[in-house]
Amino acid sequence: MSLQRRRGTSITGALALVLALCVAILPAHAQPKRIVSMNLCTDELLMRIVDPARIAAITHLSQQPINAPLGLDAIASKLAINHGLAEEVIALKPDLILAGSFTTSTATALLRRLGYTVLIFEPENSFDDMRANIRKLAAATGDTAKAEQIIADFDARLGALQARIPDDRRPIFADIGVNNYITGDNTLYAQVVNAAGYRTLGQALGFSGYRTVPLEQLLTVRPALMSTATPWTSPPSLSTMALGHPALRAVTARTPHVEIPERYTTCGAPSLLGAIEILVEEREKMGSAR
Repeated sequence: MSLQRRRGTSITGALALVLALCVAILPAHAQPKRIVSMNLCTDELLMRIVDPARIAAITHLSQQPINAPLGLDAIASKLAINHGLAEEVIALKPDLILAGSFTTSTATALLRRLGYTVLIFEPENSFDDMRANIRKLAAATGDTAKAEQIIADFDARLGALQARIPDDRRPIFADIGVNNYITGDNTLYAQVVNAAGYRTLGQALGFSGYRTVPLEQLLTVRPALMSTATPWTSPPSLSTMALGHPALRAVTARTPHVEIPERYTTCGAPSLLGAIEILVEEREKMGSAR
């Protein structure tokens, strides 16, 4: 072998060694640095898990007082927003897009066809679903340690609230929405209510999921606590005005009433603790009044 060929082989080998070392020190997958959320619920998980410097945009919903996730107003107010439109998201040059399975489906389908990485999240029906979605997001962003801390903090706070429940009774909490829409078993909302020491009205009536119920059927159950609060009153509708039916007002007049902000129960996320705390405080009052 000539000196020139030996030198060429030596240089080629050195370059190969350098490239191998570079590959060895790179992470298995680089952390995404421009993340866009197109869903209110992924907004909250993203803001809790990831450094705001890596968040390219959240939805406009998270900057509305009615929806703002618990304790995240300061972060949300400083972030760019999107309205679920594909052209908005493309302009943000994201390397990861988060979306819900039932929202902006046309936009997310287009973004996928254009080659963007879109991570879809299913709605949560339980605390376990929430924990799974937190871990799913963290696996995609490289923030698994932070996710486990968030879950541990949630569980610790939940345990502390449940320790305040004064007894093992499960009185009925009747949260009645427009069109007499109520919650039954096997739902995230029922798990929140159960965690605070109550049964939902739907559970008392013996059904699962969500449904509208005739007023006559609602009046067959006597709740220990009620809510007929709704944020959807501007402008009012006939279904909203029906919450003021005289028969329902009569029940409300003799039953303790509570209002749980919509933003505490919309998503399977740590904001759920806000609803649980309100309900536990009512259970404490009920226990002390016995």
